[in-house]
Amino acid sequence: MTKIRVLSEEVANRIAAGEVVERPVSVVKELTENAIDSGANKITIAIENGGKKLIQVVDNGIGMSADDAILAFERHATSKIHTVTDIFKISSLGFRGEALPSIAAVSQLTLITRDAESEIASKIEFNGGRLRDVSKTSANVGTTVTVRKLFANVPARKKFLKSDQVEFKHILNYIHYQSILYPNIHFKFVSNGREKLNYPAVENAQKRMLAIFGSDFAKQDFIKIDSHNNFATLKGYISGLEEENQGLIDYRYLFVNGRYIKDKIVAHSIKAAYEPFIKKLRIFQKGKTPPYILFLKLQPEQVDFNVHPAKLELRFRDPGQVHAFVKNTLTEALLNYEENKYNEIKTKFRSELKSEKSTNLEKRIFTNKTDKKRFKEYKKEFSNLYQPDIFQKEEDTIEFMQQNAPISKNEIFLRSEEEVINPWQLHQSYIFVQVQDGLIVIDQHAAHERIIYEKILHRIHGAPAQTQKLLFPIVINIPPYLQHTIPDLISENMQIFHKIGFSIKTFSGNDIVIDEIPAELEDWDGGEVFIDIMKQLQDELEETEDFRDGISKSVACKAAIKAGKRLSKKEMLKLINDLFACKVPYFCPHGRPLIIKMTLEEFEKKFKRIET
Repeated sequence: MTKIRVLSEEVANRIAAGEVVERPVSVVKELTENAIDSGANKITIAIENGGKKLIQVVDNGIGMSADDAILAFERHATSKIHTVTDIFKISSLGFRGEALPSIAAVSQLTLITRDAESEIASKIEFNGGRLRDVSKTSANVGTTVTVRKLFANVPARKKFLKSDQVEFKHILNYIHYQSILYPNIHFKFVSNGREKLNYPAVENAQKRMLAIFGSDFAKQDFIKIDSHNNFATLKGYISGLEEENQGLIDYRYLFVNGRYIKDKIVAHSIKAAYEPFIKKLRIFQKGKTPPYILFLKLQPEQVDFNVHPAKLELRFRDPGQVHAFVKNTLTEALLNYEENKYNEIKTKFRSELKSEKSTNLEKRIFTNKTDKKRFKEYKKEFSNLYQPDIFQKEEDTIEFMQQNAPISKNEIFLRSEEEVINPWQLHQSYIFVQVQDGLIVIDQHAAHERIIYEKILHRIHGAPAQTQKLLFPIVINIPPYLQHTIPDLISENMQIFHKIGFSIKTFSGNDIVIDEIPAELEDWDGGEVFIDIMKQLQDELEETEDFRDGISKSVACKAAIKAGKRLSKKEMLKLINDLFACKVPYFCPHGRPLIIKMTLEEFEKKFKRIET
């Protein structure tokens, strides 16, 4: 017998399905994009149990005839391309002809469709890739695809799915992407019988974003982008540099030729444009790009979407030109933004009334752009008057010598702990402490995050909560883009919130009332911190299904002292002592190192005092 065998059609179909259908959102994506390509102006998506039990997509597009409906389930059957050259100038969303057969191979699928030329609709049923029935039924023009029991016949794949909440969130995010891209389409989303989204058609993307993000979108410190040349067009919004407004919208959306894309080349160009400004003004956490929503459009032949079966990746024909275009466009916009801020602050400083308070960013920009003479220039200019020790007093010299004199053993016991250990800060972000054989460097934010994280976990597991009662209960309105997930998370886990230190009461609609918060949340910021915690929590639940761990990390991240905060020696010492009382003092809750140790030997090697 030969060792090489041809796989059966059933096995081949399931392997192919594995490339196209990764999780429930993959099904929603393929079916929704087919609906958009069909010319639909209304699309309704319904799911149950995060899409594991049911996914249904209903559209009012052009529909299909009976013959086309049958052909649609043949692999690589498509109406979008005809020749090899068509592959290199794709203008539609779906074009590979793999969606329906791949989905049918791993689910129970029913398709009902009718075109305008047909008086009656066609109904086609599949179960695990096998055709079960073809019949006639009544239906409006358009297509309805119902997918049940996803991966029921592939249990190994089903095990890799996350919780219902996480799978729901992936689908919700995808519908948000498509809603922004296609404001002319009415999108409706229903989960477990409850309407989650309902976005009627509007004239432009800006109105759709206001519907998604609410009034916060208008408050965001955004810079409008609108640039084009013979090669490409770039439109949308990028965040300004005001730190005070960064908690409002925290999304990074890139759309290329009508698709939501995560591309390393464009991401790097955005980061490269921001980097000089971020370094100069010392804002944002290192490595984190400010929010943006960008629409990049190129000629179809300049982009290859045929890299991955699920069209999750792309390849640019000229990546260098794309990188330069995006980077130069954003750099120019940020330079204009900086110049406008500089002119605004000059006007404020010159105003006699000075009624409007200057922001920290405006002050920094004014300081950076104002010419300042260096000390050596003053020294040269007034060389006839300059005497280096003219103001030095004899008492200062004596005090300096006393401070640097050797300390006797008895004197050590008379000094405070912070004087003996003598910690100090670098850039108000890292704590340096001398130890017997070198020094240790501690990331103050990560260290405090670890301390709070372990405290909260202890409370969840029985330790008494440490709370602070607010002077007046605060009403927090949940932003529109969080209203579909946060209320359910809160109601399902109210007891855990109480153990952590939150006293939460539902009020009405999308408002909640909080009258007690954990003691560690010093910078409450009128309740905005709670919204930040909820946003962080959704990201954490992508990585873990344990809500207790996710909420502990979220609260710890937002309650911890930030990089850039000046600490007294006493505060630094308390942080160090609390850190080494932790169960795991060497890593932050996300597993990143928070302590670095350098020995004297390493220093001596750096300075070539000893041979390596």
